[in-house]
Amino acid sequence: MTGNNPGGWMTIPEWDEVRQINVFHRERDTCALPKTGAPQNLHVLVRGRVELPPGPCVLRLSADDYYHAWLDGKWLGQGPAPAYHDHYNYQEYPVKGGRAVTVALHLYYQGLINRAWNSGDGRFGVWAVIVQKGKEIAWCDESWRYQICTAYSGETAGYDTQFLENFDSRQWPEGWERPKFDDSGWGRLVPAQWADYRLVSQPAVELWRGRAEAVSSDSIPGGVLLDFGRERVGTLHAVVKGRKGDKLILRFGEELDGTGRVRYDMRCGCRYEEIWTLGRGKSTLHQFDYKAFRYVEVLGLEAGPKLAECWVWERHYPMDDSLCTLSCRRDELEDIFQICKNAVRACCQEGYLDCASREKGQYLGDAVITARSQVWLTGKTDLLRKCARDFIVSGRVAPSLLAVAPGALMQEIADYSLLFPALALTDYDFTSDREFLWECYPTVKETAACFGSYQRSDGLLENVTHAWNMVDWPETMRDDYDFPLTRPEVGEGCHNVINALWYGFLLMKEKMERILGISRMMTSGRVGRAFRRAFWRSDQRLFADSEESAHCSIHANLYAACFGLMPPEGSTAYEKLLLTPGRVCGPLPMYFALRSLGRLGKYDILYRLLTRRDEYGWRNMLREGATACFEAWGKSQKWNTSLCHPWASGAIPIIIEELAGLRPDPDAPGGFHFEPHLPGKLDDFALQVPLRSQLLTVRQEIWRAALVVQPRNENRKEE
Repeated sequence: MTGNNPGGWMTIPEWDEVRQINVFHRERDTCALPKTGAPQNLHVLVRGRVELPPGPCVLRLSADDYYHAWLDGKWLGQGPAPAYHDHYNYQEYPVKGGRAVTVALHLYYQGLINRAWNSGDGRFGVWAVIVQKGKEIAWCDESWRYQICTAYSGETAGYDTQFLENFDSRQWPEGWERPKFDDSGWGRLVPAQWADYRLVSQPAVELWRGRAEAVSSDSIPGGVLLDFGRERVGTLHAVVKGRKGDKLILRFGEELDGTGRVRYDMRCGCRYEEIWTLGRGKSTLHQFDYKAFRYVEVLGLEAGPKLAECWVWERHYPMDDSLCTLSCRRDELEDIFQICKNAVRACCQEGYLDCASREKGQYLGDAVITARSQVWLTGKTDLLRKCARDFIVSGRVAPSLLAVAPGALMQEIADYSLLFPALALTDYDFTSDREFLWECYPTVKETAACFGSYQRSDGLLENVTHAWNMVDWPETMRDDYDFPLTRPEVGEGCHNVINALWYGFLLMKEKMERILGISRMMTSGRVGRAFRRAFWRSDQRLFADSEESAHCSIHANLYAACFGLMPPEGSTAYEKLLLTPGRVCGPLPMYFALRSLGRLGKYDILYRLLTRRDEYGWRNMLREGATACFEAWGKSQKWNTSLCHPWASGAIPIIIEELAGLRPDPDAPGGFHFEPHLPGKLDDFALQVPLRSQLLTVRQEIWRAALVVQPRNENRKEE
């Protein structure tokens, strides 16, 4: 490091002619984006030698799109979390000074416009700075060397969210990350021509990265079938001895097909089949981007190659598995809890992914449920805060918020935007931190103004046409909701769900204002009265789907009941509606339906729905072999069902808060209320959860629930 580009971004000379473009726009403002001239699926290896002065130092790293990092040949970390370039993340690593160190980086530019990355905009580079005592003392510059890596090739998978990785060991410079590797023939980096990044310290905890071995291995024609025990998110690594040019076929899947082979053409829309071309002697497989899978087939071994080692580097947000646990075999409650926990673990990466296979995106509506589950499982809200900030920044593109952030896919879903305050209030429930509420409040206020533009004289919304009105997904889960919801044009008129969510949004906004001491308009009461006038059908004692309809769907009633709009005389009819065979909703609205039953005091019905035995519940996922909760209640209920989708993890907060009766409350002693509603038959129920600095344990003892509070050991090792 010399000083020719102090603290600036560096790139490769091949990038001099690449054009940077703006990929952001409102969803309905479709436009043809100009060409950047940049390649796609670009892997670049970078090495830099740094002389450090005595004393502790800090290495700050960022890259666009992504990096894997080593220090003196030892794994350092990866990042940054996907972000908008004007709110871009960097990570910090402590480094011992008084020596020369080698920084090795595997950089990646995907070049696709999707919900997983902010890519395709022509920005590719690396930023590395050494800091000592708050002062920048060295940085990445023209002395750093690079080589474009040609070992990776492949087609796109999923919703064009990743490239498959056909790996050619003959093109891989083994040992390149080690200090003594000879890089004298490599090129040199150059300063990037753009300087429009606004860097912020990455708020999310670094990803956990651990080695997972197969739990079983079976011989199959031409190779071996490996079972890693449950759904995993990560990269496959292997060591094989063979001849130069030998080829192995790698197939990944979440399940087996009817013949006992890996279903690599997966339900979710990913076709996970790759080719590994071997070098001479011993070859090591180095995968870069992650997949979601349980099973792996390695084929081609009959021709002579010998599989010496095979493992998965599993990655996820740190989660101490022993912090939040449930033991209860009755009605498979423990198994329901576990598949939800596994899905949250797998899909909490550098954000709350809706799934780690097809989409790899952070959706706002999904995140509201996943965040509540994840905070209970870990006792931490830093990932929640990063998520909320991602959507706050998305307000620069769409004032009413994007549905997916921080990716480059432009999608707006009105239902999700109206749930944003729930993220801020979940953080407050667990932290009592008004500062973060203040940070979120301007976005809530701006969102209110955007939707307020659709209000008619009585306060209800009509013709909310800037965004998709989803109600539920897929369409078959909408219980014949009687209002046109086609995309991109939503039908004209005033319908129920968007207004029930609008009422809930106003309630949450007023709650935030009360906590923050802000003068409140108190408009929710007016909207609630108008809602009842417009949608209540006294003959059925239920709410109808629209002003013009007599059809009373589950969706027209579950949000209304959840937010307190259901009058007492509708309680029995609502209960019967939820229990009527064939009347169903998807996993995301079911969370709000179960919440509504708790609000109405119908805990027996809540428990029946939570543990229902038909094909529309968590127990059906278990019957179909789930190790993580699905996107739909069953594998065949959606044309592209993801088998790891934490929007269905709502059973976790429902069990903890509604049944065990542990409710976070910043104003209560200890930060919680305890009011259990466990069925008496659950005589083996034992739950432990982290909350603030405590571990809370609820046990069923002689038909009553008992609570034990003990200090939490903050130094526990996370897995």
